[in-house]
Amino acid sequence: MISRPHDTTPAAWTAQNAALDRMGGGARVEAAIELSEAVREIRLRGIADRNPELDRRGVIARLVREEYGVELPESL
Repeated sequence: MISRPHDTTPAAWTAQNAALDRMGGGARVEAAIELSEAVREIRLRGIADRNPELDRRGVIARLVREEYGVELPESL
């Protein structure tokens, strides 16, 4: 089991785990995908805010470089 994050109260941690326990497998996968997409969008917005000179493709290229250490080709 994952330990409780420092910024989460014991009551909140218990409630979160109880909610997850009530979910079926499909709902858990859907929740995980939604959270992953939300985190990716937050990261993209942060990169865009810190680098206003980048267009959407440049922001995505920066994310890929930061996350995977891979440079995207200039044209696809």
